[in-house]
Amino acid sequence: MNKLAKIIENLSEEDLLKIRRDLIAGNIDRLIEQKLKESKGDLSEKFCPVCNGPITNESFILEFGSKHLRRKAHFDAADCLEYFVSTRLRERKNQTP
Repeated sequence: MNKLAKIIENLSEEDLLKIRRDLIAGNIDRLIEQKLKESKGDLSEKFCPVCNGPITNESFILEFGSKHLRRKAHFDAADCLEYFVSTRLRERKNQTP
């Protein structure tokens, strides 16, 4: 709660009123739930694209793609991430004339 208190302390009155409206409407609760769901994801259904091992909470995540088309890949270990990146770089190098 310490971080939240510091953030609230620096907000303007107008921002505080907006936040209170969102709080009463339940928007903040939905936002927090959505953020938790995104960060946690449903990792029980995900598998490593390299070795097909199950993804746990301690997975490695690679975010790639253009600014408007971001993708995330989850890897169960650092060696899988390294293999994936080196393979993709080699493929890209072979495609360029």
